[in-house]
Amino acid sequence: MKRKTNRLFIALLLAILIYSSQDISAQIIELNGFTGIHLGGTAKLYYGDFKIEDAQNYGGKIAFGLSSTIFAELTYMRTNTEGIYYPELGSPSERIPFSSNYLHFGGLQEINLGERIAPYGTLGLGLVWWDPETDVIDGKTQFSITLGGGLKIWLTDMIGIRLQGSMFMPLLLNGYGFGCGIGTGGSGCGANVYTRITPFQGEFSGGLSIRLSPN
Repeated sequence: MKRKTNRLFIALLLAILIYSSQDISAQIIELNGFTGIHLGGTAKLYYGDFKIEDAQNYGGKIAFGLSSTIFAELTYMRTNTEGIYYPELGSPSERIPFSSNYLHFGGLQEINLGERIAPYGTLGLGLVWWDPETDVIDGKTQFSITLGGGLKIWLTDMIGIRLQGSMFMPLLLNGYGFGCGIGTGGSGCGANVYTRITPFQGEFSGGLSIRLSPN
C-alpha cells in the first residue's frame, strides 16, 4: 500500500511540475481559501458501523488556466472531527477524535455566462489519509475520487467569491480501510478489521478567490 501511495504522490507532483513548467505569464492562476461544513458519513464494517460526525472543514486550492474555461486544479482539505463505533453486539465506543486530509488533483470546467459569474463542475483524483489522535487506532491512507460543482462570483477582475459543493468517494483497495472490531476487551477500533464500505462524504464550502491574469 505504501508503494502505491508513493506512486500516486509522485504522479501528482509530476503533473504539477508539468503545468508549472509552462509559460506562467500566459496563464490565469486562481488562488482560493475556503471553509465550510464537512458531512462525515458512515463506514459499514463487518461487525458494526463507524459513524463520523459532521464538522467544519478548511483548505486551499490553486488552479492553472489551460484555456478561458478549463483549469487544472490542486486541492487540499482538512477536517478535525470525531467518530463513534456502533457494534452489532455490545455498547458503542467512546468518541474517537481524528482528522481527515484530502489531497486531490483534477480538472475544472466553467460555463461562461459573462465576466462576473461562472458556474463550474470539477472532477479530481488523489489521496485521503485518516489521522487518529489516539494510539488505539492506526492511521490509514486511501485513494479517492471527488465530484463537485459550484459558482464563481467575481467582484472585481482579481477578487471574487467561490461557492462549492462536493462528494468524496474513498476507494477500498484489497480490503485496506479504516476499521473497527470487537475484541476480548470489548468493542473498539483497530487496524486488523477492514471496512466493507468506506464512507461517502460530502462538503459545502465557500471562500475568497484571487485571480492573477497575464499581462
